[in-house]
Order: sequence, then structure tokens, then C-alpha cells
Amino acid sequence: MEAGLEDIGRIVIEWEKAHWIPYPWRVNRTPYRVLVAEVLLKRTTRQAVAREFPKFIAKFPDIHALYRAPIEEVEEALLHLGLYRQRARQLKEISKVVVEVYGGRIPDDWDALVGIEGIGVYIAGAVLSFGYRKRAPVVDSNVIRLFSRLTGKRYTRAEDMLPLLWGVVPERDHDIFNYGVIDLGAMVCTYRGSRCWECPLAGFCTTARQTGFMRDF
Repeated sequence: MEAGLEDIGRIVIEWEKAHWIPYPWRVNRTPYRVLVAEVLLKRTTRQAVAREFPKFIAKFPDIHALYRAPIEEVEEALLHLGLYRQRARQLKEISKVVVEVYGGRIPDDWDALVGIEGIGVYIAGAVLSFGYRKRAPVVDSNVIRLFSRLTGKRYTRAEDMLPLLWGVVPERDHDIFNYGVIDLGAMVCTYRGSRCWECPLAGFCTTARQTGFMRDF
């Protein structure tokens, strides 16, 4: 990976602006809506979550409503997504801590977020970047795969990639950048294979170079 960090940021942001998909959790963003969306998106397609997310938010519009609801009611609202018991338990545990420890306000601090059971590195970054518009890396499986192929290093855990991404995430438009690297991993640099000919980062990607796919910039 030979490009400068500013180049990567600029290229990804330009690509994302051209390929932006207005999923319901990407509009009217709040820390709560982002938090709920990320729990629902785990091991589930975006299309499925796009159908169920608005209904869930209508039923549980804020962290207090989620906290007060019986877990059975939360499970019922998640039936069509699968893993509904696991998701309901995770959301209830998070809401309990947020309400009882933080007075109903989702923390805007990295250490506080990752210290809440049920919120890992990925959700913490998403809440900060997308919900609070604070600079932070958002590291899901798509991002791990994308940067593993870019650098030629095999990353398996989000925690291992944090030092790299803290240096890559730009100061401005960091939320667009984070959506961009997630979308590139989901749509172009997929787990089924690299579509290097469609990737704006292929010109300085280690994997693209090794496989013979190069682009001129």
C-alpha cells in the first residue's frame, strides 16, 4: 500500500459520495438509532434490516422505551431477523447500563462505550463516528478484509487493526470515509473474491498487484 493516508481518505470519500445508499439507519442519525442498527446488522443482510429497522424504531423510539419494554416484546419485534433472542438480550443489557449508569445518554467516549457489555470495538466506533460525528475508526468484517488485502497483512481481529485505522481515518468527513470502507468491503472487495477492476484503491493494493489487477490513476 503505497498511497499516502490523505490519498486513501480522499479516494474513499469520493467513491462513497458516488455510491451512497440511503439506508434508513443512515438518515436522521442519532447515537441510539446507530446503536440499534449495528446490533440488527450483525450476521444479517442490509436488505432484511432495512425492512425491519423502521418498525423497530417506531416501537422503541429511544433508549428509555427499550429499557422499559419486557424482553419478550423486544424478541417479538426481532422475530423476522433471526437470532432474535440474542439480539433482544444484547439490546436490553445495553439499555440497562445506559439508563442506570449513564442516565439514559449513550456515552460519547471510546473507553466508556467499549466498557459496556454488548458494545464492542465496531459498535463503539459506529456510535462515535455516525451517531456523534466524532472521529473514530469503524471496524467490521468488511473493513478487516479490505485493509488486509490492501496491506497484504492478515488481520483477524478488529482490535489488531485499530492502530492502522486510527492513522487512516481523516479528520474531515470521517463518517463518509467509514461508510465508504464498509461499502467497499461489502460491495467490491467481497469475501467471495476481489473485484479489483471496480475498486478505486486497486492502484496501490498489495493483493491487486499480486493478482495482476492494476489501475492507472
